[in-house]
Amino acid sequence: MKGMNIMQDKLKLLHEYLTAITKVSSEEELDRLAEGYNNRFEENRGEVIYQLVQDAQMLGREILLLKANGADAARSRKLAALTPEERNELAEVERIIDQNLFGYHFQPIVSTVDGSIYSYEALMRPKSEMGLVPFHILKYAVLTGRLTDIERATFLNVMNIVDNNKDKIKDRKVFINSIPKTKLSNEDYKRLSELFINNSDTVVVELTEGAELDEAELDNMQDRLHNMDIKIAIDDYGTGYSNVHNLLRYNPDYVKIDRALLTGIQDNPKKRHFVREIIEFCHANGIIALAEGIETSEELRAVILMGADLIQGFYTARPSAEIVDSIPYDIRQEIKVYQQERQDGRNQQVYVAEAGERVLLDKLVMAGYTCLLVGKDKVEGAEITVVGSPSLDTDIGIRIDRTFKGVITLENAHLSNLKNRPCIELGEISDVTLRVLGENKLDKGGIRVPEGAKLTLEGDGKIEINTEAPEYYGIGNEISAAHGEIAFRHSGIVAINAKGKTGVCIGSGRGGNISLSQGMYVLNISGRNGVAIGSLHSDCKVDVSNCSLDANISLMYGAAIGSMNGSADVHIWSSSTKLFMMGEELSALGTLNGENAKVLINDAHVIINTRGARCTCVGSLDKNTDFRVEKASFRAAVGGEKSLPFGGISGETKVTFVHADITAQMDTNVDVEKYITAENVNITGGRVSFSNYGRELDLKIPNQESDP
Repeated sequence: MKGMNIMQDKLKLLHEYLTAITKVSSEEELDRLAEGYNNRFEENRGEVIYQLVQDAQMLGREILLLKANGADAARSRKLAALTPEERNELAEVERIIDQNLFGYHFQPIVSTVDGSIYSYEALMRPKSEMGLVPFHILKYAVLTGRLTDIERATFLNVMNIVDNNKDKIKDRKVFINSIPKTKLSNEDYKRLSELFINNSDTVVVELTEGAELDEAELDNMQDRLHNMDIKIAIDDYGTGYSNVHNLLRYNPDYVKIDRALLTGIQDNPKKRHFVREIIEFCHANGIIALAEGIETSEELRAVILMGADLIQGFYTARPSAEIVDSIPYDIRQEIKVYQQERQDGRNQQVYVAEAGERVLLDKLVMAGYTCLLVGKDKVEGAEITVVGSPSLDTDIGIRIDRTFKGVITLENAHLSNLKNRPCIELGEISDVTLRVLGENKLDKGGIRVPEGAKLTLEGDGKIEINTEAPEYYGIGNEISAAHGEIAFRHSGIVAINAKGKTGVCIGSGRGGNISLSQGMYVLNISGRNGVAIGSLHSDCKVDVSNCSLDANISLMYGAAIGSMNGSADVHIWSSSTKLFMMGEELSALGTLNGENAKVLINDAHVIINTRGARCTCVGSLDKNTDFRVEKASFRAAVGGEKSLPFGGISGETKVTFVHADITAQMDTNVDVEKYITAENVNITGGRVSFSNYGRELDLKIPNQESDP
């Protein structure tokens, strides 16, 4: 009985082998299959059943021959039926394949978070005067059995482009279309493997052909790609072979949702329901969902609100022979708006202001608008007036078009915006004159001036900015970016109240030009790291003239005017400046950790009161200081274990007083006479007084010229 059961198991195994043989499509596949089953019947060598296994392999070869003959006969019939025009196209396709006359365009695939380019898809563009497109190439390649030639050329050509354009592609990925049923030779795979392995963080193989792979073919393909750490994308999901069963079989890294499901999706609830389920399934299984073929703003908004991760389509960017670095600014901004809408769970209704319009905020509030867009009509020199009232607080923010050049007047406007968004956002290369009249207030965000833009403040009104966030800015840009040119030419008041972990009142993380030439400024800043006016991490230059500036600063580490980590160049003239600072490590005018601090005070009145464990009123705390005062009054009160009125704890210090009135009151344990000496302090005329813990110090610094 036991022997009979063993024989039945062997017969079942033989049946399984015969069934598998009927499905093979190549000699290579048949040989792999035969080798596996020969090993499983090795113990039966010399028996009849072993001979049947060998006969089965011969039967498999006959089946392959019949299949080939049948396919050849079918192709022959189709070739015979071609029209003269199609025969010409066929000849041209043969020439293109033989001579490798393939070009490629690259279409950006963008992130739905901020519109940045995530990757590119390489799209075939045949080089032919007959105007042939990829459809013709694939059509005739099928008829002539040359799909493998297309596969080989595509991979080798695109990989060579990737290798030669790393400076343009950067850290982005490149999707390359593949035809799964083709069988590249071992020699071809060897040529490609080195290119794939060297670019494994860039290449994504996109499976596009509608023919399914059997399990052996799929396992072989996945093993090859997995061994080279290459990602897989499934194209046209939702139609054809790209069903849930195959999605689970292929286990892709990306799913491209078919264009047919996305056309007009904003008006089709059934499509939205289906697409939403696809996206949720992808996210639940660690797959990135890509919406392809997006052609309208409405489709873009719909798929972003449903949670798509990536976008590809003519609306965001068309294919280009050049590898572009970014998509249009307006589209990036639109993506950000829709993403913010998704995150906040509410619709951001946008009102588009026309040139010359007087926009009444109370009417926008009644109509439910949350965003005012300025400059969409591209009228250069346009003037827009935004009118509110002191008692009307709104949740409306202003967004300014990328290329706007003109004047925006705020008249008693109280603005606000979504969390972590600026109340007023300038376009990328805009040139905006902001005229302030009456009492204006910006809550929960300030004015963003991106690098490349210019902001000029005019008017005699007041603008108050209140911002509180882990990372913040009042007027300028984010801590990871530089700001554009900021010029204050107004005669009114700028009041900024800022608090959080890290930020600036006026400026940015990476610096930019700042000039204050009129007006009154009241700045209050508190947090861990910060700068009232200037830059957090880069060199900066700040000019202050004809102003009244009061700043109250409570920071663990920071500067009042200058930079935290870069060199600082500060010029104050014809102004009244009062700075009050408390914290751990501080520099009021200059830099905390930067290499050089150059500070000039001319015809001005400056009062600085600084209290911290390690601090200086003027200079670089640990590096080089060049401090000059001409015909000005300078009052410094400084306290802390290691604190100085000017210069740093280390580095070189050069101080020049010319006909100046200088008073420095210190409460410090530093040996002041070591830092303030005749070697580094040059006095010409004026009055100079130093004291420590209330005791007048005689530092024996000669006065080159006494005042009468």
